[in-house]
Amino acid sequence: MKKFFIILGIVFAVLIVSIIVIPIIFKDDIQQALDETIDYSLNAKVFYDTDKFSLSLISNFPDLTVSIGDFGIVGIEEFSEDTLASIKNFEVTVDLMSVIGGGQIKIEEILLDQPDILVLVLEDGKANYDIAKSSEDPDEEEVEEETSSEEDSDLSVGIERWAISNGSVTYMDQSMKFYTSLSGLNHEGTGDFTLDVFDLITKTTVDAISLGYEDVEYISDKRLEADVTLNMNLSEMKFTFKENRIALNDFAMGADGFISMPDENIDMDITFGGKDISLKSILSLIPGVYQEYLSEVTAAGEINFDGFVKGTFNETSMPQIAANLSVGNGKITYSEFNIPMEQINIQTSFDYPSADLTQTSFNIDKFSMLVDGEKLEAYLKFKDLENYTWDFGFEGNADLEKITKIVPLEGMTLKGKINAGLKSAGQMATVEAEEYDKLPTSGQLSIDGFYFESADLPQGFGISKANLSFNPSEISLSQFDATSGSSDFSMKGSVKNYLAFALNDDLLLGSLSLNSKLIDLNEFIPEGQTEEVETTEDTASLEVIKIPENIDFTFASSIDQIKFTNLEMNNFQGKVLVKEGAVILDENSFNMLDGTFELSGSYVTKDLEEPKYDFGFKVKDLSIASAFESFSTIQQYVPIAKQVTGKFSTDFNVNGLLGSDMMPLMNEINLGGLVNIAQASLSKGDFISKLNSVAAFKSGAASNSNTDPISIKDVLIKTEIKDGRLFVEPFDLNVKGQKATLGGSNTLDGSLNYSMLIKEIPTGIVGNALNSAMSSLTGGKKLVSDNIDIDLGIGGTYDDVKVSLLSSSASGVAGGAADVFKQQITSKVDEQKAKAEAELDKRKEEQKQKIISEAEAKAAQIRAQGKESAEKVRKEGYAAADKLVSDAGSNPIKKKVAQEAAKKLRSEADKKADAIESEANKKANQLVSEAKEKAAKI
Repeated sequence: MKKFFIILGIVFAVLIVSIIVIPIIFKDDIQQALDETIDYSLNAKVFYDTDKFSLSLISNFPDLTVSIGDFGIVGIEEFSEDTLASIKNFEVTVDLMSVIGGGQIKIEEILLDQPDILVLVLEDGKANYDIAKSSEDPDEEEVEEETSSEEDSDLSVGIERWAISNGSVTYMDQSMKFYTSLSGLNHEGTGDFTLDVFDLITKTTVDAISLGYEDVEYISDKRLEADVTLNMNLSEMKFTFKENRIALNDFAMGADGFISMPDENIDMDITFGGKDISLKSILSLIPGVYQEYLSEVTAAGEINFDGFVKGTFNETSMPQIAANLSVGNGKITYSEFNIPMEQINIQTSFDYPSADLTQTSFNIDKFSMLVDGEKLEAYLKFKDLENYTWDFGFEGNADLEKITKIVPLEGMTLKGKINAGLKSAGQMATVEAEEYDKLPTSGQLSIDGFYFESADLPQGFGISKANLSFNPSEISLSQFDATSGSSDFSMKGSVKNYLAFALNDDLLLGSLSLNSKLIDLNEFIPEGQTEEVETTEDTASLEVIKIPENIDFTFASSIDQIKFTNLEMNNFQGKVLVKEGAVILDENSFNMLDGTFELSGSYVTKDLEEPKYDFGFKVKDLSIASAFESFSTIQQYVPIAKQVTGKFSTDFNVNGLLGSDMMPLMNEINLGGLVNIAQASLSKGDFISKLNSVAAFKSGAASNSNTDPISIKDVLIKTEIKDGRLFVEPFDLNVKGQKATLGGSNTLDGSLNYSMLIKEIPTGIVGNALNSAMSSLTGGKKLVSDNIDIDLGIGGTYDDVKVSLLSSSASGVAGGAADVFKQQITSKVDEQKAKAEAELDKRKEEQKQKIISEAEAKAAQIRAQGKESAEKVRKEGYAAADKLVSDAGSNPIKKKVAQEAAKKLRSEADKKADAIESEANKKANQLVSEAKEKAAKI
């Protein structure tokens, strides 16, 4: 007996030692075999922590447990930056006796701890999970398949239990624009796959599941719970639902029936329906960002949800799918606002009878509810996924003030009642055929007592009454009466061809008339910015407004008074036309600054980077000083107007270009016209003092007093702006009681180049300063005449005027200044104009050459890139062809097949390369052609 126990002890000790030592002895061999298998089988980088690789017979004795820590798989090539799988711990427990005994291997347990899986599918269909290596030798592949099938006949694997702990899965398919993500995934399942018939029991929870398609997220951060028991009949490949419950948030459902796969067909007969669901269960499906509101929501109502999937799935057929959801006598209240939604009744159905998509339909047979007594009703019948066919209707009332109590708008006031109705029916084929008049679409919208107020619109905006109706051909606004602060608006109009415009970008036709007693634009300028608008020209927020080319619209207005900053316009009448990428002003007139204005012209953006404007102005009896205070152009070109009293009338045209800030480019302004000054005078300022210093006359008659101003009466002045310079043709005026003529030009920066002839000055009133200046001009000789003419040069700048005596002559003497002055001034002005036009032409030519040169440089770059891309495609194609022939080896049959395939590859590569290069050349030529067209328009 003693020997027995000694032997038993030795056996037991050997067994213990073996349990500890055997995994250590074979660990390196198993690890090496694992590495070799991975390297042989996968086109991917596999990593794991070698210190966390272990084999154990102790933890699950007598089973063998293999554990791999920090395990992961990373793709190659375009997926080299993407980790397909990362697992903190991967553990497999195998029944050791099943391995030793041969035949069926029994896996007791597979555990994945914190797996993070990312599945990517690119637009071309290439996927990061496609990492298995293919056999290089077809014959070898056949042998492997035969060997594998033979081994499979003798060897099988059974799994008893598996589990996933705190996992995450992300699937992104760029080819379908589809994605889904699961976080906080926990799953476990049990089932004895060694049996032909057994129950598969699974339990799954997902903390947050999201799903999106075509850039729309349909499911957002929902919780998923699934407890499913399937009866697995592996011999007949039939799987029957037993106890099961699947819940998305609070919306739970169950299923009965089976799925059978006796051959290549998949037969199914499954019915499903809701389990303990309520109206609040449906509300729980709304996006997660709104979930916090549900805790304050009380919902009640009769809910019914059921459906079925029945039929055969294969390459030619699909099972029928049908589902129904109804809500009866529903009610929803929110504790914070006691405004209930009651009598909610909904009936919906979905039917997918077969693979024929024309038979698919989705219907909302009924949708109705009361919101605090206001009724809403709608229906929708939709079918045929190949030629969308619809019949839709909606009618309801909305009290905006009640809605804001349900959905508060912070810092805003909103109220009013809206009644709307809409009906539409038709087919997509009708839309595609552009037969919009055959779409029976109609509706109406009426608004009563609407009012909106916010921090940005403190004066509020109200609509006392508005009525709008539409049919397939026209939208008609029959009434629109509104106010905002002290402003009022009354409008009527219509829009035609709107469906073709919205669906096919066709021409939109319309007209609108506005009548108003007062529009105060100052009320729409945020508080604190009015002064800035008046005193500065801050246009940083402005940008070019492009006029659509597919709109033909007429806007007529009649406004008694318009207020903007310090300006008041009265009796405004006119039309604005929007047509072919231009805004056209047609016969607009108004009164302002005690004058009458008439305005016509255009603003054009079609085919232009810098908008072009061309306007005609007629002004009558406008105050010169007021014009200076109100118009920046006068302040910039004629700052002396600030000190001039009087009125003027004018008829002139102005055209040019606008910059990116919507302000006129001063160097591009071309302005020409006539200025009629009834009476004006200038008696003070820097110019007057400089004139006095040169042409101070002796005291005499009142008309010759030094205090007499420069005066103008009944004078018609011809002016023109070219290349940023204002040209003034010679005109007559009165200087200190003496007749005079003035002409010349000045620039935007204030540089002056004028000449003034003062005529028939009596020699007796010529002062000492003027006498001395004339003496220096005549070499000390006195002019023998009763009257003299003097020619003054006016230069310098507005801030520092320079007045000098250029010449003097006896009045009435042949060849004197009086006879030739106007001709000389006119010649000088013409010379300056010609120079300005030449400079402008030069800049335009430089601009044209710049546009063309930049386009040609870019075109050359496009051609080079196209050629480079083409050569790359050709090189890759030829390389693939060469590899195909090389891989065929010396086998003549394989080599022949490979050569034919290689020939085809080279041909396809040549075609692709030629197409790439041709497309690049086409694009480059088009770019240059467009640049030349653009340059020609300058």
